[in-house]
Amino acid sequence: MLYLLNLRKHANQTELDQFFKHRLGLKQATQVITKSAFFQARKQLNASAFVALNRLLVNDVYKSKWQPKKWHGFRLCAIDGTSIRLPNEPDIINHFGVHNGRKDQSPCAIGMASVFYDVLNKIVIDSAIHPRLTAERECAKDHLAYSTPNDLILFDRGYTSFWLYTFILQRGLHFCVRATTRRDNQVKAFIASGKKQAIVTYHPSKRSEKICEQKGLSSKPIKLRLIRVELPGEVEVLMTNLMDEEAYPSTLFKKLYHLRWGIEENYKRLKQWLEIENFSGKSALSIEQDFYAKIVASNLVALLTIEAQAMADKRTQYRQLHYQINAAQALSKMKHQVVALLTINRQHLRAILRQTIEYISYTVEAKRDGRHNIRRLKNIKNDIHYPAYKSAL
Repeated sequence: MLYLLNLRKHANQTELDQFFKHRLGLKQATQVITKSAFFQARKQLNASAFVALNRLLVNDVYKSKWQPKKWHGFRLCAIDGTSIRLPNEPDIINHFGVHNGRKDQSPCAIGMASVFYDVLNKIVIDSAIHPRLTAERECAKDHLAYSTPNDLILFDRGYTSFWLYTFILQRGLHFCVRATTRRDNQVKAFIASGKKQAIVTYHPSKRSEKICEQKGLSSKPIKLRLIRVELPGEVEVLMTNLMDEEAYPSTLFKKLYHLRWGIEENYKRLKQWLEIENFSGKSALSIEQDFYAKIVASNLVALLTIEAQAMADKRTQYRQLHYQINAAQALSKMKHQVVALLTINRQHLRAILRQTIEYISYTVEAKRDGRHNIRRLKNIKNDIHYPAYKSAL
């Protein structure tokens, strides 16, 4: 478990040699165990161990005296899914499935990952990796088992669904989702009206009634609030059950929904810097182990970064610009350190933690609000060392 938590990215034998060099305090890396021995041992480890470890971590964090960032008193969360490219191995293909692609492409093993994410504090509350054809809304339903009444959850338009809205309302949660503007007649009428906001009643279709019945949900009509957001060249409509117009005026929602971008940034960190698609084995079990282990490790780094940011804020409070921790550098500095902190003698832990946090706190960059760079997408795949996606470890 410690080895898999060590932000692994390179060849297994190289990683194992370096891991034991640090664990045993050796002057030079040497082959303590072989990768074959590791492959045999990992078969005895259920991936749910990492899921349970993350659950313990998240529960303890939010129950502690720590004061997380909030939006108008809510823990601001987002749920979203993404495709994960997997090795084309028989056991992996059998479990996760393949995407056939175009005629000139070979089939590719693909999994579907989903994350329940605290966007203001950058903590993965819950995560899952499933076969390719797993529905994102079903993943969202499973994630909501770990929600609290104090959550406000942001969704993209792929999650628009009467049954999911009903499920959220029955759990006493709050949400904001980007509406589909082409298929929803009520949204079309709202856009045509030119109004800034409106309260509308949604009645379930026959199909929605059947789904609600299957899931044990009420199929009674529900009331939602539509909010108009003007964007360059288009109109976006947000749907929410935050009905109090005085407490939550419509002017708040453009910036609120923009905060959902934090979950996209989290996927960038996972894929580009943590290389979550760089797997260490050829079995479905190894895929799950690697995925959930890196989620735990990323959360541990995120928690240290929160403290490092507070330290950096204090140090730079009189400067003209705001400075933020460089996330790639924070991850880089935690290679081997995550394991050291998990295994260090308790009486020395506080001092080593403080040294680590202080070390991270110096890796800051000025944040210049309002900057906008044109996205250069042409031939970006040929930029092997494109600056935004350099290896973090």
